[in-house]
Amino acid sequence: MKKSFPEDNGTKKGVREFLEKKGFYVVLLLCVVVVAATAIFITARNAAYKQPDYEARDLTNEQDDGLLSDDAGQLNGAEPEDTQASVAANKPNIGDPASMTDTEGDNAAVIGDDAAKEAPKTEPKEEDLPQKNKEPKSKEKTPLKRQSFIMPVEGEITLEYAMDKLVYSKTLEDWRAHPGVDIASDRGMPVKAVADGVVCEVSNDLYYGVIVVIDHEDGIKSLYRNLAADDMVSVNQKIKQGEVIGSIGNTAMDESSEQPHLHFEVLKDDINNDPMEYLPQIAVE
Repeated sequence: MKKSFPEDNGTKKGVREFLEKKGFYVVLLLCVVVVAATAIFITARNAAYKQPDYEARDLTNEQDDGLLSDDAGQLNGAEPEDTQASVAANKPNIGDPASMTDTEGDNAAVIGDDAAKEAPKTEPKEEDLPQKNKEPKSKEKTPLKRQSFIMPVEGEITLEYAMDKLVYSKTLEDWRAHPGVDIASDRGMPVKAVADGVVCEVSNDLYYGVIVVIDHEDGIKSLYRNLAADDMVSVNQKIKQGEVIGSIGNTAMDESSEQPHLHFEVLKDDINNDPMEYLPQIAVE
């Protein structure tokens, strides 16, 4: 007996035709499902990993908030318990007289030290010093006056002192300053020291001739130029007023065209002064 399954063949044929026509869409649907499932799985796993980070951040934020609140409390006047305890231990007992006495004594000592530092130092007056420390004051030296100088040589003034104006030089044929006075006299006439002193210079200059300088102390010096020779006195020799120190010559080349004369200068602290302020009053030619 022959068996046949006409219904089964029809079903298989229908499935085959469906797959041939709709197979592409079935595959596409499966791919979409797989992609969606994969995305859901990955998203769930990432969410699980990130959850501890959120908790850690919350814990960190809570700690930071606690620190900020502590700092704010200190700034607002709240002190730590250790500091308050230390202040309470060092705080004097107001009701204890002994404590008040010690505090007042310390304050008085500090005030006394400050007053000693700020007190101006006063120097003892001269009359308060013991007599043995006093030394007699030396007599002040008075500067030489006009009456104490004598004329270095007898003669007339032929050329005056001129430092603030120019005078004509016959020898050099030009106008120039003149730091002393020229006293005309015969050649060979003795030249004398105008006052007591010590010879501090003796020189023979090619331009200015033979020169002798005497130191009279108090910064005053007298200079004698155009002398005949330089062997009459020597350096460091003590000289008395009126003592001969040389004679009139013609050794100064810058004034060789002038008549025989003595060129005389007075210096105060090595600065030229007008000799007429020290010499006796004489006629000026």
